[in-house]
Amino acid sequence: MTNVSDGGDTKSEISVAQKLLDKFYSARRWLVTRLAYYSLRLYGLEITLEEVSRRSYSHQQHKDLSLEDSTNLDALVRVSKECLDNAGSRCAAVADKCKTLLTVSSLLLGFVGLLMPRAFAFDAEWMRVLGVLAMLALMNAITLLMVFFDVGHRTEIALDQYDAALDSDNFKKSIINLYMRCQVDLNNHTQYLVDLYRAARFFSLSAFTIFVGLFVANVVQSSPKDQAERLVREIRSDATLVELLRGPRGEVGPRGEVGPRGEVGPRGEAGPRGEAGPTGPI
Repeated sequence: MTNVSDGGDTKSEISVAQKLLDKFYSARRWLVTRLAYYSLRLYGLEITLEEVSRRSYSHQQHKDLSLEDSTNLDALVRVSKECLDNAGSRCAAVADKCKTLLTVSSLLLGFVGLLMPRAFAFDAEWMRVLGVLAMLALMNAITLLMVFFDVGHRTEIALDQYDAALDSDNFKKSIINLYMRCQVDLNNHTQYLVDLYRAARFFSLSAFTIFVGLFVANVVQSSPKDQAERLVREIRSDATLVELLRGPRGEVGPRGEVGPRGEVGPRGEAGPRGEAGPTGPI
C-alpha cells in the first residue's frame, strides 16, 4: 500500500510540474509572438498575427500543374528540383545575414552594458530616457533574431505506398508537383524571414544611432575637466564611500613618556603703562 501511495504522489507531482511548464511555454510563446507581430507592424509591414504564429506568409498558393500533355518529364523534374534548390539557397543566405546581425547586436549589447553606468550619468533627463529606449530597441532586435531561428513546420518531400505503386510517368508528375509545392512553401517562409530580418536590422541600427548620438552630445556638452570635478564632488559628498576609501582605523597606540621640561625663555619687555582712571568724589 505504501509503494502504491508513493507512486501516486510521484505521478501527481509530475502532473503538476508538467502543467506549470506547459503554462510557462504557452505564456512565453504568446509574449514572443505578440512582440514580433507589433515590431513588424511598427516597422510598417502588413502582416497578420496568424502569419507570425505560423512563421510564414501565405502570399503564394501552390496549385498542382496539369502534366497530362507533357512530353519531357525528365527535364521538368530536373528544372523543378533546381527551383527548389534555388529557394533553399536563398533561405540559407538570409539565415547567414541574420547570424551576422545577431552577432553584431550581441556585441553591441555587451559594449553598451559595460558603459551603462556611464549612460545613466547623463545630466539631462531626456538623454536618460533615450538611452533606455535604445536599450529596449536593441533587446527587441535580438529577440526578433532569436525568433528567426525558431523551429517551425515546413513542407518536405515524402513518399508513401501510393507513390510506390505509380508507373514511371505518373511518378515523375507527382515528384514535379511535390518539388513545386515545397518551393512555394519555402518561398513564403523565406519572405517572412526577410521581413523579420529587415525589422530587426531597423531596431538594431536605430539603437546604435541613438547611443552614438547620446555619447556625442554628452561629450560636446561637458568637458573632461567638468566631469572630473563633478566626480570628485560626488565622491566627497558620499560619506560611506569616503570612509570605504580611507579604510578602517587602527587601534590607539600606547601613550608615550613625558618629555623633559624645557628651559625658561627670556623675559619679555614691559608693556606701556595704562592711562590713569577718573578721580572719584571725595
